[in-house]
Amino acid sequence: MTKKSSTNSVRVKKRNGILAQWRLYVLLLPGLLALLIFHYIPLYGITIAFKDLGIGESLFGGTWVGFKHFERLFSSDLFGTIFKNTLVITLTKTLFFWPLPILFALMVHNCSSRRVRKVTQTISYLPHLLSVVVVVSIIELFCSQETGLINVILNKLGAEGIYFMGEEKYFLPMYFVSDIWVSLGADAVIYIAALSAVDQDCIDAARIDGASKLQRMRYIDIPTILPTIVLLFIMSMGNVLNLGYEKVLLMQNDLNLGVSEIIGTYVYKNGLQSAQYSFSTAVSLFNNVVGLLLVIITNRIARKVSDISLF
Repeated sequence: MTKKSSTNSVRVKKRNGILAQWRLYVLLLPGLLALLIFHYIPLYGITIAFKDLGIGESLFGGTWVGFKHFERLFSSDLFGTIFKNTLVITLTKTLFFWPLPILFALMVHNCSSRRVRKVTQTISYLPHLLSVVVVVSIIELFCSQETGLINVILNKLGAEGIYFMGEEKYFLPMYFVSDIWVSLGADAVIYIAALSAVDQDCIDAARIDGASKLQRMRYIDIPTILPTIVLLFIMSMGNVLNLGYEKVLLMQNDLNLGVSEIIGTYVYKNGLQSAQYSFSTAVSLFNNVVGLLLVIITNRIARKVSDISLF
């Protein structure tokens, strides 16, 4: 058999294999269409960042202005403030608070009581089901100057009340404490699921050898979930500047604006409230480009250090 005929026979087999599995491709089609319609076609909207687009104009209209909106962003007096505030919040969450769900998952996984483990998981996950509005309402319930629970206790003790919502130095502690309360249980779920893959025979062998729980965590549990930790950390770096604005906006007022104005709230105010669609798209594009670069850099570093990477 010649090389050409063998190649043709392989192609025929592949074609017949595809036709034989046509039902699976039909099932895959709705997902591909949704991906195309909601993720790829809207990418054309990026061009708005390089146009002057007015209200009522289509995406294909507008006047090309190049990097005008990016120049406006970088030359703005607020750019330094909003960029710094965004980095402070996101880098603190990414670099300092990311071990908390891991530690929580290790403690839950190594809990000797199955009932306590299930109850703890359920209670820690419940705050994640609350809306952002409810979470901020709870913050105000505790921190309000007149009726807040903390200030009521301080007044009963003879101390002076604190205006938590009106002083910049209290904004970040309130944000981080409430964020940990809401997201700790939900973020730990994936690590708890990864810990279910730990080889029980290794655990039993380590227990027979006299290894303590801390030693089993260090030498068995953590190496097992290390790929999950690294991959989630890489993906989190892509959202360094894409901090959700809803909670910050609800906690924001004129008195704490110096630390609460972030890129997300800046885009919201310019894009929706002021109808500056081109400018807000430029800011969002800047966020995504920075996030992509951070993912690529972090992925390369992780691949060199631990041989674990996304791509």
